Amino acid sequence: MNNVSVVTRQLASPAETQAWGERLGSLLAPGNIVLLDGEMGSGKTTLAKGICAGLGLSSDSVTSPTYTIVHIYPGKIPVHHTDLYRLESLEQLDAFDPEELTPSEGISLIEWPSLIRPQLPEEALLEVGLTTHPDSREVRLEVPEALWSSAWEALAR
Repeated sequence: MNNVSVVTRQLASPAETQAWGERLGSLLAPGNIVLLDGEMGSGKTTLAKGICAGLGLSSDSVTSPTYTIVHIYPGKIPVHHTDLYRLESLEQLDAFDPEELTPSEGISLIEWPSLIRPQLPEEALLEVGLTTHPDSREVRLEVPEALWSSAWEALAR
């Protein structure tokens, strides 16, 4: 991604990961596409729960869509939560309407995004990388400069 600003933060627990996600969710706008990348168990779905809570949705309804591919959480701003872990090719997404994966009126959360990443518009992408450490996880957020504001800096604190 070109011309991005980066926020990095250490998170000590799943509760802290979810709380950080809530803060992130409160900054999102319709059309944003959030790519959640990290190894198995790094906290992608926990972060998705927080993001949904930050958008005013119940985090209790958020589960990994590994077997259904896409979950849609209705709300003032709908969230389309996609998990591409099981897919091996883009052709496997042919059954999905592109608006189902990246709705212009909602927020997209995409776990395991490497397969679809080249097909997505750079200017709408917020990339979140999660790395696990023995007693914490590190979250790294890349935001296009076109979307950047000082509000994003609060995520680093």
